[in-house]
Amino acid sequence: MDATISNNEQAVGKKILVVHPYLNDIGGAEEVLLKILEVLIERKQDCYLLGELPSGSIFDNLPLSDVKQFHYASEVDFKPKRFQAHQRLLFRHSKLKGELRKEVGKMDLEISTQDPLYFIGAGEKRVAYVHFPENLTRMQKPNLKHRWLWKLFYWPITFQLKRHVKKTDLMMCNSCYTQNAIMTYWGRDAEVVYPPVDIKDFKPAQKEHLVISVGRFVPTKNYEMIIQVARQLSNVKFVIVGRKRVNDSYYDKISALKPDNVDLNIDATRATVSGLLGKAKVYLHGMIGEHFGISVVEAMAAGCIPVVHNSGGPKEAMGNYGFLYNNPEECVKVIEEALKLNVNPNDIAERAKMFSADNFKKNFVTALEKNGLL
Repeated sequence: MDATISNNEQAVGKKILVVHPYLNDIGGAEEVLLKILEVLIERKQDCYLLGELPSGSIFDNLPLSDVKQFHYASEVDFKPKRFQAHQRLLFRHSKLKGELRKEVGKMDLEISTQDPLYFIGAGEKRVAYVHFPENLTRMQKPNLKHRWLWKLFYWPITFQLKRHVKKTDLMMCNSCYTQNAIMTYWGRDAEVVYPPVDIKDFKPAQKEHLVISVGRFVPTKNYEMIIQVARQLSNVKFVIVGRKRVNDSYYDKISALKPDNVDLNIDATRATVSGLLGKAKVYLHGMIGEHFGISVVEAMAAGCIPVVHNSGGPKEAMGNYGFLYNNPEECVKVIEEALKLNVNPNDIAERAKMFSADNFKKNFVTALEKNGLL
């Protein structure tokens, strides 16, 4: 009888709250959220979510009956805009978390998949999956004028963040690059658990003399550099695929700068992106200091040779299957070399499999179990 009770008690899952209050664009952070919810459900944990999953998205196949959702009343209309972070993270969240703790009750584990600042203190233990330690790095930029003033301005937020970081039992992150940043700026160790990349739609096809780049039309993607490189390789076809906002001045700038050998493909479907990557021989990533680089892994799954800046997470993602550059001149040279290379696209695609959803789930659970949290 006692043994039966013991077995039944072991079968009951932990009460786990996943904290992800803001669900806007469906990107890498939401893929991480989805796979964490899936693996907790698969392992029969008592699963709760602080935040509401949108319909018509990647979450549609998730058995929502297995996830109890708590609404995060985050609507804020506060001006001027420069104080929105203070309003959202300090005043609004501070007021909400007490109410939410009462509604949620006690949890065995609280997992933040967005930002450690959004912990509500319901969990006996806390885990944070960190995509990059943004809140404490924005004041560290060497070109930032009046750095002392900005530090003073953000001090209330950074003070709260440091408290949450200190109370976190386990940090996970998306790359060794982010791991080093967490140690530098937060003074904390973190375990690298590479994010899940949905690569099933990407496969190599007949390769062409084509260089492709994929990403939103935002300045951080550094498309000016890609235009500069394309001008020096006028006999090579370049395609930039990206989402464009309404009245997008950055897109207009790139459109005006581009030479004839560059095509801009706007708001392409996933099937179109997959087809272009399948036939492109080279994938060019212009962003400097990318935290991980999901588009790089998708391109590798399609058999593209990655050419990435010598910084950030993409260079560890590609392993020995691509080329690094430090400036536009080096970029031109390595693209010429990559286009001449005789490489089996299937070998590159095999490398991409290490970032599969199944590997993420396995490594995520291993990290929890190793630290006595599951």
